Amino acid sequence: MPELPEVEVLRCYLQPLLSGKTICDLHLLKPRVVRPESSKKLIATINGCRVSGIERRGKFLCVNLAKTRSQKTFPLVIHLGMTGRLFMEPDTAKLPSHTAAVFRLDDELLVFKDSRSFGRITLETDSIERLGPDPILDDYSVDDLRLALGQSAQSVKVRLLDQQIIAGLGNIYTCEVLHRAGISPFIKSSDLSLANLKKLHAAIISTLVSQVEFGMKLDLDFKGESKSDGLFYFGSRHGTARKTKERFRVYKRMGEPCGTCGSIIERAELAKRGTFFCPKCQHG
Repeated sequence: MPELPEVEVLRCYLQPLLSGKTICDLHLLKPRVVRPESSKKLIATINGCRVSGIERRGKFLCVNLAKTRSQKTFPLVIHLGMTGRLFMEPDTAKLPSHTAAVFRLDDELLVFKDSRSFGRITLETDSIERLGPDPILDDYSVDDLRLALGQSAQSVKVRLLDQQIIAGLGNIYTCEVLHRAGISPFIKSSDLSLANLKKLHAAIISTLVSQVEFGMKLDLDFKGESKSDGLFYFGSRHGTARKTKERFRVYKRMGEPCGTCGSIIERAELAKRGTFFCPKCQHG
């Protein structure tokens, strides 16, 4: 699943391509992608609207739309789910397999492709309103993190995966953040010292910011046309970039040496999620 850095890089790719465009029509090949409202209601609401910009909140994209006459603005909320992709195509392009929805924008198409069909398009903002702070958009402090983790007996990794606690972290970056901070994924949230909370806060910010910067430098295959090398979720455009595991500290690197101490990285199940960690570095 794409997490905060991947969705932010996608937002930066789409922003100049979509801004100022008018939605002429929406064609649904997988009607279930629109939920919970009816597809008829959503199409009637967005047709004729102009894209005024794109924002991101956690793992969600918010395409801001403006009504033609009133200029009233509202967000169209998109979540990529496990396998979603959003990309631009000429209006004469042949649609790829697994296309879920196609927005016609003047003389171009915005294609939403989703092979596993967990993605979603909606006008409802409830999911956005329930999110916790976005660590790279909000003024996010150590005290905010301390209050969010609270006195929970849940492991710190499980707690960080809760989108109402902090928006945008998924299984990949919780593993990466905890390794950078030198904190065991199994420690109870309530057992974190102030020193470890400070390390964790710094690791969250630095990991997410550095990954966004990394992604912005890549030539990514947003369409998924090439045989993917998995780089940065989307894959590199020509399949020639380094493999995904080479950019991670611990994620999916079980059995390999830790880049910090040389110990062998291990994998364990935690809340039914694969958890990668260094048993020597992450003892706190």
